[in-house]
Parts: sequence; C-alpha cells; structure tokens
Amino acid sequence: MGFWPIVLNVLRNSDVVLLLVDARMPEITRNSEIISKVESMKGKRVIIVFNKSDLISKKDIIKLKKEYPNAFFISALKKISIGKLKETLDNMATNWNRPSLRIGLVGYPNIGKSTLINLLAPNAKAKMSSVPGTTKKTQWVRTGQLRIMDSPGIIPFGDGRTQVGMAAAKDPHKINNPDKVALRIIEFLTKKDEKILKRHYGASGEDSYDLFLDIGKKKGFLVKGGEVDEHRVAIKVIDDWQKGKIKLK
Repeated sequence: MGFWPIVLNVLRNSDVVLLLVDARMPEITRNSEIISKVESMKGKRVIIVFNKSDLISKKDIIKLKKEYPNAFFISALKKISIGKLKETLDNMATNWNRPSLRIGLVGYPNIGKSTLINLLAPNAKAKMSSVPGTTKKTQWVRTGQLRIMDSPGIIPFGDGRTQVGMAAAKDPHKINNPDKVALRIIEFLTKKDEKILKRHYGASGEDSYDLFLDIGKKKGFLVKGGEVDEHRVAIKVIDDWQKGKIKLK
C-alpha cells in the first residue's frame, strides 16, 4: 500500500497501462482500483494481460476471452504469446503521436511484471525474484519505439490477508496463520476440480481439512507421534500454488 504514490506516478506518465492479472484467479487479482484510476485520466488505455495462462484449461481461457475480448493471454515463464503482445505494442507505437509509446506495467506483487519486461525488452535486465516485493521503485527501459516502466506490486485497499497469500503477494514464510491460506487454496482448487489435488499430491478427503491432512501424510510431513506437521503442510501448499506447480488442467 505504501507504493501507491509511486504507482500513481506510473499511471500519470504512461500512455498505455498493462495490467497483469493471474489467469488462475482473475476475480482476485484484477485490480479494479487501477482500472478506475486509469479510466479517470484522459488519453490513456488499459490493456489487461492474463499471465500464467498455461496453468488453466482451454475451457477457462475461452470463458475469459468472452469476458475480456481485448485482453492478452500469456505465460511469461514459458514465453507463450509474448510476440503477439509485443507486435501489438509496436504497432501502437508506430501510429502514436509521439516518438515513443510509454507503457506502464502494474499489478499485484510477484505477478510477473519484471519477467515480462525482460521478454519485451531483452536488454532491460529488470530484477527478477520469486520473492514478492523485489521491485521497490520505478525503472524505465527502452526497446525500439517503446518505453516501458516497471512498478512495485500493489495490493488493493481492503484485500484480506488470505487473499494476499493466494495472490502470491507475500512470502509464505511471512504469512500469519498460513494454515488459513492453505485451506482457502484447497477450497478454491476443489471447487474448480476435485481431481486437481489428487493429481498433484495423490491426496483425497471428504472436506478441505481432510485433504490438508492427507497431503501432509502423502508428503511425509509428520512430527513425533505420527501427527501431521500442519505448519509445514501449509507452507508447502502455498509455495506450490504461488510458484505455479499446481495446474488447473
């Protein structure tokens, strides 16, 4: 939240704002505050970019494309559909009324902004890390007619701690009550497809907590007396989810 003034400066100084959204949970990571702020500024455009689209099913992509017909679906990690996004931005720059098109990247912490910059502008060498909060200030990079600005990840006001953990916006080791976040992830995945956790962990159970405990048993996360080490299980589930190891397809 402390980065909001910096991000607002990015919005003011950008012609186009790329809003990165986690394709697995668009309803959580589509920052409506960013959209409303950009729409209140004249002459600016928001382009929604769904990252981690390789982790969701074709059915989910089709559904999202109907809801967001002008959005892009990429995987920064797997370098999927980056060329199409770059081509669109280059075409916009060619027809722009200034020598360069200023592009601002915004979104939750750890959602892939720096990785995307390094793909759009290979010589940029934006700092990357799997730890949320790596980018602390804005940085402009240039590639052809594009000027791209990275920004610190921001969390919308009012977002709960569980939601922040799910959105990979906080290091799982620094989350208070990680078990609550892990159970919420399990509930989310079970609602999507009850077979997801069976495929990934070989776990089963009648409810979220049973699944949580069975994951611990399958991973061998036990303490003295054969009890499940719940803290270790929680960190494992959150970490696997944040790093995209658990696929929804």
